[in-house]
Amino acid sequence: MPFANSLRMGYGVNMTTSQLFDIPLTRTKVICTIGPSCWEKDQMAELADNGMNIARLNFSHGERKQHQESIDKIHSINEGRLLKVAIMQDTKGAEIRTGDVDEKVKVEVGDDVVFSPTPLPKEKRPVIIVSYDGFAKDALETDVILIDNGEIYLEILSVEKNGSVVAKAQQSGAIGSRRHISLPGADIDLPSITEKDWEDIRFGAEQNIDYIALSFVRTGAEVESVRKLLKKLKSTSKLISKIETKKSVDNIQEIIEASDAIMVARGDLGSDLPFEQLPVVQDEIVCRCKDAGKPVIIATQMLESMMEHPMPTRAEVTDTAHAVSTGTDATMLSGETAAGIHPVLALKAMKRIHKATEAHLARLEIVYDIRFSSRDEEEMDSAVKLAEEQEVDVIVLLSDTGRTAHHIAKFRPPVPLICFVNDPVVQTELTLVYGCYPIMIDFDESDEVTMDNGVELALKYGLIQKSQRVLLLRDRANKPEVVNL
Repeated sequence: MPFANSLRMGYGVNMTTSQLFDIPLTRTKVICTIGPSCWEKDQMAELADNGMNIARLNFSHGERKQHQESIDKIHSINEGRLLKVAIMQDTKGAEIRTGDVDEKVKVEVGDDVVFSPTPLPKEKRPVIIVSYDGFAKDALETDVILIDNGEIYLEILSVEKNGSVVAKAQQSGAIGSRRHISLPGADIDLPSITEKDWEDIRFGAEQNIDYIALSFVRTGAEVESVRKLLKKLKSTSKLISKIETKKSVDNIQEIIEASDAIMVARGDLGSDLPFEQLPVVQDEIVCRCKDAGKPVIIATQMLESMMEHPMPTRAEVTDTAHAVSTGTDATMLSGETAAGIHPVLALKAMKRIHKATEAHLARLEIVYDIRFSSRDEEEMDSAVKLAEEQEVDVIVLLSDTGRTAHHIAKFRPPVPLICFVNDPVVQTELTLVYGCYPIMIDFDESDEVTMDNGVELALKYGLIQKSQRVLLLRDRANKPEVVNL
């Protein structure tokens, strides 16, 4: 389907041909993590020009001043853009880390290694200092310790009265400062939201960051506690819950209900669950989110080999394609864009996989068995079916609040959704939604005039093509209208 995307364009701005960009509007969105490989404004702009929908700022790393600079750069890049880049703030969350060391602690297969929250100067075996006083107590709930999501695997031998844990190394390696430690299956007795997280959340909420992603969420009540702060601050920020622990999987339905969106963060989640269960859990969460009409993101190690290599592995391509085929709203690049040597190539590769997979799905007869939760959703399901029956190329929606766009996306239409809005908050919120490309326009008193103006703008910049078949929808008087342009 010819559906060109001219990204760096503003309403009423005259653009030369050289300023137009030909990026496919895939229905699955892409989130790119900002880091050393793309901190400069021109590097961020290049990612935006090549299809980055959302920029992720990882507050586990970097100083707040640096993140503020990134926020300012993204806002600057968005000036004059028809399709804005949304911003996601990702909190650090409660983690267990190794202590600071001058030299990495080397361990060999079969070594007994001691984990302790306090130094053990008389201990002759390798000692790893941990950042958590309750480590020994929680270690009683599992028999395994993982370093860096399984880079080094140790079997627990004993829990000592002095609060240390002895474990036997199953791989050789070197353990450095502030490495991530996990106790698979244990219910860690740490608050999911730390004092640092609360400070960072307030920082983001006061700036109305588009999305705030909460790390290591375990219950819906924890999400609601953050929601209270947002309401107190009168913030427009939306909340994404990151699913990273077995307990969050156990409480997934209440977390989905409390959240605006969900992220399946497979790094830590894959360490907390038996690895063979991860694909099943991922697919179940995607299905539950679609059923609830909440956006869902698949994240971590999507194209990790591209941190060093210019092409992804076949397994990574298949993994990403699988996420697209299940109907996820977005996939995320982490180190690939933040610290890799090929950030733009990684983004282009992901877009290529999205495009090819969606084209393949378009040739198949796929039925999403999704329940209605309202009359509005039932009407939009009918609209999506009409779009399929009439073989339209684009759905165009005029929306005040964006809710109708969510209802349409829930039923995964096979064509892009161009949504005209007059609220910048609604515009950036919809950036995450499946297949939805929100455009700001001035609303006239007449919906017909507003729709005509919006379609004219979309035609002008190639978002809709002459001779295409278009389904027109409005929030008010939702009577679908199919037109040939």
